[in-house]
Amino acid sequence: DLFSEIDKSDDSITLENDYKFKETDKINHIVFTTNYTINGNNHVIDADGKTMMFKVSKESTLTLKNLILKNTNDSAIILTGATLITENVTFINTNAADYGGAIYCSDKSTYNSTNDRFIDNTAPEAGSAIFAKGFSNIHINNTTFTSKKPIRWSMIYANSCFINIKDSVFANATSKYATAIYNTGWTTIKRSKFINLTANITAGAVAIKGGNTLKYVTLVIDDCEFINITAAKNGGTVFADINGDGDDCDGGVVKINNTLFDKNSAEFGGAILQLGGTLDIANSIFTNNVAKENGGAIYTSNATVVLNKNTFTNNKANKNDGYGGAVLLDYETATVDECTFTDNVASEGGAIYSHSTLYKIKNSQFKNNTKDDIYTKFDDEGSNITDCGEYAGTINDKRFNYTPRYNGEKIILNPQPINGSAKDKYFNLNDLGLVTPVKNQGSKGSCWAFGAAGAFESSFLIATGIELDISENNIQNLGLRYSPYGRVGNIESGNLYMTSSYFVSWLGAANASDDTYDELGKISTILYAPDNAYRTVNAVYINMKDKNAIKQYLTKYGALSIFVYGASSDDPSYSPKYNSTYNSKYAGNHYVTLVGWDDNFSKNKFSKTAPGNGAWICKNSWGADWGDGGYYYLSYYDKSLTGFASGFTFDNVEHYETLYQNELSGISGTFDYDTYGQIYTSESGDIIAAVGTYFEEAKTPYTIKIFLNDRPVYTQSGKSTHAGYETIKLNQYIAVDPNSTFEIRIKSSAVPYSEGMRTPIVTGVNYMIVNGKFVDLSTKNVVAPIKAYTYHSPVITKDVVKYFDDKETVFTVYNVSDVDTIQASFNNKNYTIQITNGTGNISLGVLPTGEYLVTVTYHNQTFSSAVIVKTTIFSDDQKSLTLAYTAKGTFTVQFLDSNGKPIANTTVTAKFDNQVIKGTKTDAKGLLPITIEPKNKIGKHYIDYVNPKTGEKLRITVNVVSRFAGNKNVNMYYYDGHTYKVRVRDNNGQFVGKNQIVTIKIGKKTYKVKTNKNGYATLKIPSKITPGKYTIKATYKGQTVKNKLTVKQVLKTKKTVTVKKSAKKLVLSATLKKGKTAIKSKIVKFKVNGKTYKGKTNKKGIAKVTIKKAAINKLKVKKYTIKVSYLNDAVKSTLKVRR
Repeated sequence: DLFSEIDKSDDSITLENDYKFKETDKINHIVFTTNYTINGNNHVIDADGKTMMFKVSKESTLTLKNLILKNTNDSAIILTGATLITENVTFINTNAADYGGAIYCSDKSTYNSTNDRFIDNTAPEAGSAIFAKGFSNIHINNTTFTSKKPIRWSMIYANSCFINIKDSVFANATSKYATAIYNTGWTTIKRSKFINLTANITAGAVAIKGGNTLKYVTLVIDDCEFINITAAKNGGTVFADINGDGDDCDGGVVKINNTLFDKNSAEFGGAILQLGGTLDIANSIFTNNVAKENGGAIYTSNATVVLNKNTFTNNKANKNDGYGGAVLLDYETATVDECTFTDNVASEGGAIYSHSTLYKIKNSQFKNNTKDDIYTKFDDEGSNITDCGEYAGTINDKRFNYTPRYNGEKIILNPQPINGSAKDKYFNLNDLGLVTPVKNQGSKGSCWAFGAAGAFESSFLIATGIELDISENNIQNLGLRYSPYGRVGNIESGNLYMTSSYFVSWLGAANASDDTYDELGKISTILYAPDNAYRTVNAVYINMKDKNAIKQYLTKYGALSIFVYGASSDDPSYSPKYNSTYNSKYAGNHYVTLVGWDDNFSKNKFSKTAPGNGAWICKNSWGADWGDGGYYYLSYYDKSLTGFASGFTFDNVEHYETLYQNELSGISGTFDYDTYGQIYTSESGDIIAAVGTYFEEAKTPYTIKIFLNDRPVYTQSGKSTHAGYETIKLNQYIAVDPNSTFEIRIKSSAVPYSEGMRTPIVTGVNYMIVNGKFVDLSTKNVVAPIKAYTYHSPVITKDVVKYFDDKETVFTVYNVSDVDTIQASFNNKNYTIQITNGTGNISLGVLPTGEYLVTVTYHNQTFSSAVIVKTTIFSDDQKSLTLAYTAKGTFTVQFLDSNGKPIANTTVTAKFDNQVIKGTKTDAKGLLPITIEPKNKIGKHYIDYVNPKTGEKLRITVNVVSRFAGNKNVNMYYYDGHTYKVRVRDNNGQFVGKNQIVTIKIGKKTYKVKTNKNGYATLKIPSKITPGKYTIKATYKGQTVKNKLTVKQVLKTKKTVTVKKSAKKLVLSATLKKGKTAIKSKIVKFKVNGKTYKGKTNKKGIAKVTIKKAAINKLKVKKYTIKVSYLNDAVKSTLKVRR
């Protein structure tokens, strides 16, 4: 009837009756492709639960007025590139098949709502009232949204759309997520009220998320009220994930002004929780908001926060261990200006808690907040608090602890039979019931957590027979930058190295019931899994190219997590017919759980023929409705299979009690060096039982050395069992006293490192050795991962520390029960200790000074303790003194008795080079200085001491060294650039710096030469030093050294030259060479009969001059001397003049 009436009309209709769908109706919905108006005249259109109502497309506009629409079985109205205007329209019980219970908008549609009501609408997926996508525009004015029916995800849900809401009410509804509004686009809300809303998971009222096609998200809230709104997890009223999945987001902003937040609650962020972007709140009131954990009113992380002229009253975080009664600031930049904080409650930071933040808190008032008003940790440089009057604060606290002491449930092995081997053509853990049920990650990029959880659950099931359901939510959230244990570069996605670290760092595995899955929120309650969880200490990495190793692992340990190309159902590389994927183009972007293989799976059963037969069988995390019950086949030849598979083993199920660790983010890479170490401080006394680190390959040789208080106490070598993280049991346990340091040093094929961590990097405790030098890795902002696993069994041994005496040293054991004797070893000798009343001892004899090790075996555990005999002639551990020749020095020792007290004013025996030194009497502190005179020869000399009380002897070596080093004889050609170089030492035998004067004498010529910064004095042999042999002397601080200087001739000419008076010319020549090497382009002079001629050497080193006829005529018949010279070098020749 309605269709007929509309069909007959032109562009509008006024209803005069109610309409209800009938089974006999031939048309189940009406399509509008031109502009049309329906004036409902307050009548009802009832779909009777059997159909939808209207479809609007082709840029047409449908206007509805004064109408009631109800009881649809799909979206009441669907817009495709069209416009819908509703005025005074009520939507009741409209129920979508998937999205948009009342309105579904797509393709840049526009919906304008005025004075409407949306009541009890539903959509199984999202948008119980309105769903919009594709850059659609939603304008809501003076409209009410309520629902008694459960909502999955928002009454208004939009992807990449523009939402504008004014003067509206959202009330009395419950959902899983974002009960009122969700958008990944731009949202503005003004003069609206949100009352009595509940989100069973995250975002009690409003949520926005970045990473959309708009690349930018905004939320503006002005002059609104949020009252009595609850979210179970993140964001009591507002949850803003500006960074989103991070793939394509340029940021975003949340601006809130003149808004009331009252009586709202959540686990984190009682009123607001924001991740990333900018949060700007002004002139707003926060009262009576509660966070079960942290951030009573506001919780922010990785954002730029501006709070201006706001009031925070009676907001609460968990008073036992919650942070930030009003505001929590994490890893960001924040300004708090002209705000008032009154009666807020938290365990730390009653008003404000800040972690790793650059903050400016100014012009604000703090009244009656519990604990500290302000509590800050790891402040960024430039943080300050100004003009805030009186406040209580703990500022820039740098304490931290990620040493878990709760080790979870003890693992009882109950291996399940695996019927299969790596040689089988087909194997599937799912067929054997050795995998856990398929799960659905939903719209969140958490596949990496699901892939790893599936692998862990399978291996644990095979090892113990127990089926776990572990929390993927916890795995993901603790790995992201918003967690103090996360990686700064990960805002939603992750990788196998992060998941491996999560498990081996004892962050997990948390049960899903303790941290339920959240498709939207990213902050988790549990930072370390509780005692009802199970731990692992090994993570295995296997190259996906090693097909046989993968198969062997699957048939021995269970499932693996692998990185693949995630081909969804509409991806061309996925075959829905065969539930298979073959991708020949793309790298990995998705993690799944590998559970088996089928070598005979045909290459033709893919959407594109694969290069060969065979496929892996994978468990996905897209729900059991996808693929074959959630499983699919992945071609052996898929291009994405290039990385590592990761899994977990339970070969080592020792119930260690404490885990000392220096990172929780996993390995990032390796340095091409082989030795690295970590220093820890025992908190309350420990027994070191195992050490963990990363290896690049299986069968990698390693050596572990353990030091206690800088003393080496234990060494163990072996080979790694697998690539990845491995915990190595120590063959001998090491007992550590409370507050003592223990150092673990590992030598292996490479140095693993972790970078990009949120956890603070401590200076001076983590290092690698490069070319024999220790490099503090904190200077590179990385950590070399080393973990230590310890027990807290009663310590039965203690280190023995004493001063030297002539008495026997006694070693004692304590707290020994249920045995009469225990065995000990010392200096390669075995002892039996008799136990009486839990105590026993043995004598170790009279021991010289030094450090020793005693090992004790008790209850099949071996403990090591140090025996230290300290010297009673104390010389700051120096056993030698170095002086330069002619230098005077002093060496001082302190004499102690066997109790370590100074022996004062006492004559002692001391000798220098076996000659008794007179006047050797200690002072009031037991000190005895001895002067070494400057007359001693170069070489070794000795001072011998004897302690008059203990009889201990000490020999000190005095090394008298030459002040010169590096001086050598010089053999050169004349002025060829040779230098004479010496290096000189100061009085302490150290090489001097620059500008020290060294006197160098060659023959009778003296030169003053200054040293350079390395202590070298260098003299270039000058041209005045002509060919010949010399003695070259260097003098510094009273010492002279001599060397030989030989300068060889470079100039040659004929001994005799004859010329006749009648000759027209005379050519003279000379050769300039360094041995066989010609010296070219140099001026050589020839002086004949008082006249000088100049010639330049050619490439052969020959210089020639021509004496012309006129000059020859002036010569007499006789002999003349020809002087040939080059610089200061000269040789002579004879010229005979004949008739």
